Amino acid sequence: MKSEVFKQQKPLKAKILSVIVAVFSVLILLVSTGSIIPRILFFCVSMVVLGYSISYEIKENFLNRKHFSVFGVKIFSTALKLEYPDYISVFSTSSSINNEWGAIAAIGTKERHDNIVVRFFTDNRNFTLYRTNNYEEAFRKATTLQKILNIELYDNTKE
Repeated sequence: MKSEVFKQQKPLKAKILSVIVAVFSVLILLVSTGSIIPRILFFCVSMVVLGYSISYEIKENFLNRKHFSVFGVKIFSTALKLEYPDYISVFSTSSSINNEWGAIAAIGTKERHDNIVVRFFTDNRNFTLYRTNNYEEAFRKATTLQKILNIELYDNTKE
């Protein structure tokens, strides 16, 4: 059965914080003189946080899956319930996120992203499948998906 997998990007701040926690856990594991079991457990949890990823698998029969992986090894997957799309759209977008409160604000209060996005559209509803900075990769994945599902593909990046 034909399918296409769309790995979701982690936000930059999540990557930074997970690396900081991983480095901290390695230091605690090596330097601390306390009990070894909590140190190993903290290290393992930090590695899971650092290496987790989510991917959407869109299948030809539209029995789609959401995969949860750690360092590329699939841990488990669940059904991904989506409406069958009328069409697929590839377009460029710019978005910003405000982080006015909490621990994330220490890293910066505004985060801006310019991405190429692949989305399903059904009537007035949409579902974002993929975000990337690489137009060729996004268009290739969207074209493959268009062939698998036999639906229209609109490239709105040139507008």
